[in-house]
Amino acid sequence: MDIGAFMSWASPALPYLKSKASDIPITVTQGPWLAAIGNLFAILGLLSCPTIMNKIGRKYTILFFGLIQLISWLFIYFSRNFLFLLIGRIISGIGYGGNGIVLPVYIGEVSGKIIRGRFLNFIKISSNFGSFMMVSAGAFLPYHTMNLVMISLPVTGILLLLLASESPYYYLMEGRDNEAVDVLMKLSSVKKPETVMEDIKRMKNAIEENDKLKKSSIQEIFADRGSRKAFIIFVIVQFTYCFSGYFGIRAYAQEILSYSNSPVAPEYETMILMGFQIFGGLPSALLIDHYGRRPAYLLSGILSAVTLGVGGLFFFMKFFMEADVSSFTWIPLTSLIFFFVVCNMGIGSLPYIYAGELFSVNTKGTALIGGGLVVSLGGFLAKILLPIINNEAGIYTGFWGFSVFCITGPIIIWFTMPETKGKNLEQVLVLLKTKNKKCRDIIC
Repeated sequence: MDIGAFMSWASPALPYLKSKASDIPITVTQGPWLAAIGNLFAILGLLSCPTIMNKIGRKYTILFFGLIQLISWLFIYFSRNFLFLLIGRIISGIGYGGNGIVLPVYIGEVSGKIIRGRFLNFIKISSNFGSFMMVSAGAFLPYHTMNLVMISLPVTGILLLLLASESPYYYLMEGRDNEAVDVLMKLSSVKKPETVMEDIKRMKNAIEENDKLKKSSIQEIFADRGSRKAFIIFVIVQFTYCFSGYFGIRAYAQEILSYSNSPVAPEYETMILMGFQIFGGLPSALLIDHYGRRPAYLLSGILSAVTLGVGGLFFFMKFFMEADVSSFTWIPLTSLIFFFVVCNMGIGSLPYIYAGELFSVNTKGTALIGGGLVVSLGGFLAKILLPIINNEAGIYTGFWGFSVFCITGPIIIWFTMPETKGKNLEQVLVLLKTKNKKCRDIIC
């Protein structure tokens, strides 16, 4: 939830900070840096995360980066000039980058294969709810009170996580087999150790097989066919996610909606928008686990491209054609509502799911760093470039550019990626290594 609040902070904050009422005045050129700088410094979090989570465990790594997120909110709350605000956003980016890596790893390792997709998708649903809380606080509360309320998110997360279990994979990697058995029994709701021994054996075999490899994880990713393919697929879905419009529109939603001249205030329209995207994540969990990853992703891409195209058409008619669109001011909000709903059905959800189910224990950390670098740099560029594109080429150009990315990525995945629904981590790795389609069907 706090990650979602971080991603949407700029939407309610920048209009206030750039207004005459602000006690922390910023310029038009400084605003995009506050929106984007966290994505760039998320690289520090994601680079350090694999080492930390292998040293202290998945659970305590989440707690560590949660504490960093808490510090960032305190920094933002007490900031009274642009420089300190920028530092607060930098700190928040580090926490965002670290937890963006460890959360999919942790959930992928503690959830069963039947429900893993739903649990990994819940990261996205929670993030959406955090965005809704952020823009709602911005709509009804003064700027500084809004930031104070957001401090409650990492505090609540830290307190609740103290009740959670460590990953059984981590215990097995540390040679603490008895603790791994106890945790897996708890997670599986069984009382007899022999019930989980088959799963323990499968996990140990996977870990031992990876430990035998002499290559580094980076070498293994590119030397092993399955790992190489998984990494390329992961980079494609992350790249599509960044430039689908989700990052840019989410950061500047309030400003974008103000261009429509709707009778509804843009801050309330933004709250409605973020509220609808929560529900957009709910059916995606069922779609992804019932119909499969690929069909849900392709459908999401097609519908996202259409909705962005419609929104772009409205702004093209208004600003380029200078047509009278006063009777259609509802179109931008409606098109963005549908965009966020359908984007969350696949484009915004699959990166989280693939992060937890495509990689072996040995390559997962390195692969997620690579994907995280794509998200960090891509998200930074999307947020920095969108205001420039809007000013130089028109807001409709940004909308239509995003729609092209929305359709291109899912088409590539549809033709190159086998279905991973209902597979455990080891089956997925075998599936990716298999060249023959008939053999893949047998595995499926």
